[in-house]
Amino acid sequence: MRRALAAILCAAVLGAVGAAFAHAVVGRRAALVLPELHGQVSWPPGARPAPAGVPRGRVAVIALVARGCTECLAELRLTLNQLPTLLRPLVVRRVVRGHSVLLLIDRRGDVRTGYTFPFAPAFVEGDVRALSK
Repeated sequence: MRRALAAILCAAVLGAVGAAFAHAVVGRRAALVLPELHGQVSWPPGARPAPAGVPRGRVAVIALVARGCTECLAELRLTLNQLPTLLRPLVVRRVVRGHSVLLLIDRRGDVRTGYTFPFAPAFVEGDVRALSK
């Protein structure tokens, strides 16, 4: 019994020393990086151009709203109205069959991130602010 307890104690000490060493060596190199945008899907600049007809030069929102989804329109309106007037994006709305989707377009005209309805308004607001910089 004493041998087993000594072996367990020795393994715990060696594990703690190994973890401390690994953290000291690897932890410095690998910093936690949070995503720039918070949609369910995001693309780097230039990866997905916005559809034709979406103006360039300012942040835009393409709202692909399912026919009859009044809750989607209310959620979009509530979210965008919480932004300061100068940050409010141009909104391009299209009626679609199927699921409602929100796409954020940067100033260069690239699709950067997308959300399905319902979405977290704070994430959309934060992403619009990030793309407006």
